Amino acid sequence: MPSASSWHPSRDTRVLVTVNALPLAVGVLLSCSTALGEISVYGRLTLGITWALTQLVVLIGGTWWYENRAASFEPASATTAASRSAGGAW
Repeated sequence: MPSASSWHPSRDTRVLVTVNALPLAVGVLLSCSTALGEISVYGRLTLGITWALTQLVVLIGGTWWYENRAASFEPASATTAASRSAGGAW
């Protein structure tokens, strides 16, 4: 098992973090100025509410995408068990 210091996040993990961090960063910037958050987008829908909904959609969509990608790979334990039963070195 690799040590914690030698662990490098996969490309999928970096994409997931980036896609979720960007809306959070913009949300923090919007929260610094209440005048920006109060801008009307459509009727009573404000920029602040629109951005909060966008963050929610990105979080759910990104998590769904990441989980589907992670579930599509064969688990390491099954690979190791098959290697052991075939007499392979690990």
